[in-house]
Amino acid sequence: MATSVAALGLLCGALAACNDDGPDQSLLGKGGESRVTAVQAKVQEQRILDQRVQAVRTHDLSLFLRRVDHSDPQLMARQRRYYRNLVQLPLSRLSYQVTDRQWEGLAVPDRWGSQVQIPRIRFVSQLATFDAVPVTRTVGYVFSFKHGRGTIVSDRTATGKALFEGAQAPWDLTAITVRKAPGVLGIFDRRTRVSAAQVMQAVSTGITQLDRALPFTWSDRVVVYNIQNAGVLGSFTDVPGGSLDHLGALTFPTYAGAEGHSQVASTRMLLLPSSIRAGQPFLGRITRHELSHVAIGPRDDGAPAWVSEGVAEYLGAREIPVRSRIIPTAALGRAGTDVRGMPVSRTFNNNDQEWHYALSWMACDYIAATYGESRIWELVDAMHNGGEGTSDQDQDRVLEQVLGYDSHELARRAAARIRNIYG
Repeated sequence: MATSVAALGLLCGALAACNDDGPDQSLLGKGGESRVTAVQAKVQEQRILDQRVQAVRTHDLSLFLRRVDHSDPQLMARQRRYYRNLVQLPLSRLSYQVTDRQWEGLAVPDRWGSQVQIPRIRFVSQLATFDAVPVTRTVGYVFSFKHGRGTIVSDRTATGKALFEGAQAPWDLTAITVRKAPGVLGIFDRRTRVSAAQVMQAVSTGITQLDRALPFTWSDRVVVYNIQNAGVLGSFTDVPGGSLDHLGALTFPTYAGAEGHSQVASTRMLLLPSSIRAGQPFLGRITRHELSHVAIGPRDDGAPAWVSEGVAEYLGAREIPVRSRIIPTAALGRAGTDVRGMPVSRTFNNNDQEWHYALSWMACDYIAATYGESRIWELVDAMHNGGEGTSDQDQDRVLEQVLGYDSHELARRAAARIRNIYG
């Protein structure tokens, strides 16, 4: 079937076709002429991609590279790297489907040949137990046809841009090393794999500690990236504060489709090298903070930013003895001024983000110390409001219901707690 999809767990439809390395005489034009039609090209393209899926399933590098242009050393190096990345991943789904559409407006240099097709390809993957649903992206390969035989001659445009739509994963961009532990899939690059054991231990311990603190169950699973490669880090968009330089870690959704409004397949963590260099107890603290975002998931959607971040900060610091919990020095100075209210969501990650995180943390810490931890979760649930959320403008109404006072009073009490503990 011309548009069949190869799944990772399925054999190629015909073993002979999977192993064919010669010209495809069945796809030649009448009289043996070497030009192929668009339909014939699509059949070959699909079969080549099915072959590559089979190669990943059977760990057969030679089959994966069989229909790749061996005269291009850079292309071959990238494809070897990609193969070695894929075979490390716990893939429950892997498939390609060649569509009838081509990538448009692309230059076709002479080196690619006289018969070139650049189809838009539906690429589906799913990390077993970590992705709730398959992740679909649009990718492309440049296929050149010579004497009726198709060959992949590029995985990029003529200007070197990836033929890819949507957010790319580290395994699309650089060589990775995969580490596995119960509930944890760790992705490292060449510069960070020396820290893999430390990171995996911190995340595994963080999951256990978080389970003791949460009043609900969650998947107890997370994909964590510990990457230093500039290309991977540069691929992150919508970073709080606008730059990863000011962050030690980040959680982010991986969407099922290329568009941000599609279903979330999984929420993953990026743990930056600076957090590992900081060591304990900071590494454990920031790991628990990010894990709390993964675990809480949509339960705090729509709540003011200070609620979500304050709870994560509280859970991050919860396992550390009070005397060992640190707070930015600047926060102590701010706590002695006239505090007018809780941080505004829109500007939470601006230049005052250290103060905003500290005040939000101490607000949740005060609530837990005064009323018990159950009151924190009552507040989160009330701010979530059944998925409708609560705006900054409406939060005082909710705070009055749950605590009996407004955001100005809560901020005042949180600042007092900073002074009492750290002053």
